[in-house]
Amino acid sequence: MVSGKLNIGLQTKLSQKLLITPQMKQSLNILQMPITELVQELNTYLEENPVLEEIQEGEEKSAEELKNEENFEDDLLKVDWDELYRDNEELQYNPSSDEGYDFEKFIGRTDNLCDHLMFQLKIMGLGTEAENIGEYIIGNLSEDGFFRLPCSEVAEHFGCPEKQVEAVLEIIKGFEPSGIASSNLRECICRQLEDFGTEEVYMELVAELLENYEEELINFKYADIMKSIGIEQDTFEYLLFLIRKTDPKPGLSFQKGENRHVTPDVYIARKGDDFDVVLNEDGMPSLRTSAYYMRLLKSANVDEKAKAYLEEKIKGAVWLIKSLNKRQKAIYRVVKAIIDAQKPFFLGSVRHLSPLKLKDIAEVTELHESTVSRVTSGKYAMTEHGVMELKSFFVKGLDTADGDMSTDRVKDMIKGIIDEEPADSPHSDQKIVEILQKKGIKIARRTVAKYRDELNIPTKSQRKKTGR
Repeated sequence: MVSGKLNIGLQTKLSQKLLITPQMKQSLNILQMPITELVQELNTYLEENPVLEEIQEGEEKSAEELKNEENFEDDLLKVDWDELYRDNEELQYNPSSDEGYDFEKFIGRTDNLCDHLMFQLKIMGLGTEAENIGEYIIGNLSEDGFFRLPCSEVAEHFGCPEKQVEAVLEIIKGFEPSGIASSNLRECICRQLEDFGTEEVYMELVAELLENYEEELINFKYADIMKSIGIEQDTFEYLLFLIRKTDPKPGLSFQKGENRHVTPDVYIARKGDDFDVVLNEDGMPSLRTSAYYMRLLKSANVDEKAKAYLEEKIKGAVWLIKSLNKRQKAIYRVVKAIIDAQKPFFLGSVRHLSPLKLKDIAEVTELHESTVSRVTSGKYAMTEHGVMELKSFFVKGLDTADGDMSTDRVKDMIKGIIDEEPADSPHSDQKIVEILQKKGIKIARRTVAKYRDELNIPTKSQRKKTGR
């Protein structure tokens, strides 16, 4: 007789599941939408949600209506809907006012693609050699905005190291329009998603879709893709949404020889040595939740099915209004912080922007870096210098004693030191480090060697042989 033993026990399995709610999608979309898209989207929301109500200009509620609505909103705040309404924010959205400002004094920019990119290149302060390389790269972009020349060919043209060309190309890839100078479609779309502040896990999935499932996407074989990758339908639909939000041919937005009109999302108005931030919310409706539907939800005569429907619509309306208010505050805070960080540029006392990171603005505004990224991507500021994308104010820099030295300025200083060195006794890289340290710049010897190499400057022994 064979005996068997029945094992009964508990097993735990750890797994990850990508989940993003429709409300989260809506909030992220609203945050990163430029003003032109947002106005269109709000009109759609108004049509689809009866609880949303547009406040007409000059309209005022009676004291009784305000009291009833206030009482009901107090009750509504007690409902635990993902703790969305536990704060005491007013369930109303009002566009900011731009009265008293003469926007005609601003200088508009309606450049073609080349002019638009060259403007961004000039304000970077890269130096003559890097600017020449950048101009060559910009001049060789395809009509749809891609750069397909090998960097080795550009390096051969200028007689410089290939990595110097790669460094300049990488800078241009950070210019607006997002995705410009990419080598292929996958890179173009992924760069745009990165600028949108998309979570890395979704970017990796989008990259996998574009690289390995292009044929399936074209033929709408979505079920096969989801099964192969192992993702849920909601996640797959979100990936498709992300791809559709990007522009696969960013250069075509600037047709050659034609002007491109950009609507600024914010105006930076100078007042003496200070600046005002004025959000452009032209066309944005004032919104509130409908008192009628709120009273209807409270009524005992409403059946459970209707009550569930109203709760869903009220939840959506409240989330939308709160998202709009947060967007409004976030843009103002971020732009104000950018002005403070780049004030010499705005005042016209310097030609170039100072080094600035997303992290710097995140710390000042107490917002997450991804939020700062969404606020600054795809949105424009009208300044006295012209229309500039907000993300163009971020410039890579070198961490120094003062924390305000760009890598390009350090390169210029290295070149200046070498230009002035005795021909018969050139400086070693370590000597250059010591000279820079006396100027308050903390830099490693290998970094000096790297920058010297990028500047196509020979080593100490080579310079001594040639008498340079």
